[in-house]
Order: sequence, then C-alpha cells, then structure tokens
Amino acid sequence: MYNKPYVILGILIFLAVALTPLWLGNMGKGWENIKAELAKPKGKHCMESEKWMVANHMELLNALRELAVRYGERIYHSNTYPNSEYNVSLLTCWKCHDYKDFCKKCHDFNEEHPVCWQCHWNPLVKKPTVNAFNVKDIMNWANKTGW
Repeated sequence: MYNKPYVILGILIFLAVALTPLWLGNMGKGWENIKAELAKPKGKHCMESEKWMVANHMELLNALRELAVRYGERIYHSNTYPNSEYNVSLLTCWKCHDYKDFCKKCHDFNEEHPVCWQCHWNPLVKKPTVNAFNVKDIMNWANKTGW
C-alpha cells in the first residue's frame, strides 16, 4: 500500500473533525454548575418537588393554562405538598422566582426559547412582576371580573 501515510492521516483528520462536537460538548458546564449560578427561590418550596419541577415545569404550566382558560379553575392543589393550594397564575411563580436570574438564565444555558412571551406581553413594556403589583388586588380584580 503506497499511500499508507496519507490514508492514516486522512483517518485521523476525519476522526478529529467527527469527534470535535463530543469533546466540546463535554467540556461545557454541567447542570450542577449552572444550578449554583441561579438565583435562589424566595419561598420554602415550589408547587411540586424540585426534582419534578426541573423535569416537568413546562407541562405543569401548560396544564395550569388549560385549567384556567378552558375550565375556569383558578386554584391548583399540589400533589407533593398536601393541603397546599396555589393561584393559577405566573404571578404565583414570580413571587419566588426571578425571571432574569432564574428562568432566563436556565433557559439560555439549555438553549431553550419559550414562545410564551410572544403573546403574553409587549416586549416594549416592562415585564409584570410581583413587586410591581399587589397580588391580592390583581386576584380580587380577576375574581370580580371573572377573568
């Protein structure tokens, strides 16, 4: 085989190019590293256990949306914490979680781009937060108007 050095070199170059994404992917931050950078939630616990929420929070948000919009149900009963009730609203989440330092940071790390915010508020308007509104007033208004 006269071209043996070139064949071996070609195989090595091919392997280097083919395996580069694997090497680069394994050198990045892992979940435990980004978890330390997230803002700590302000409450004692979330609607469900932390492990469950990490894996299923989008499914929960979708289910809560269905409960509120389709069935008019505004109270969520936790499966993890008996006798715990939560208002079906993103404001409930934002009481404890900061969007920029918790949600957005984790979504950016995982390269997730939720489409929720394309409809729920105008990006030119400041994002509603619990600090900007009195949650009781909002819930009273929502109950009075049937919203």
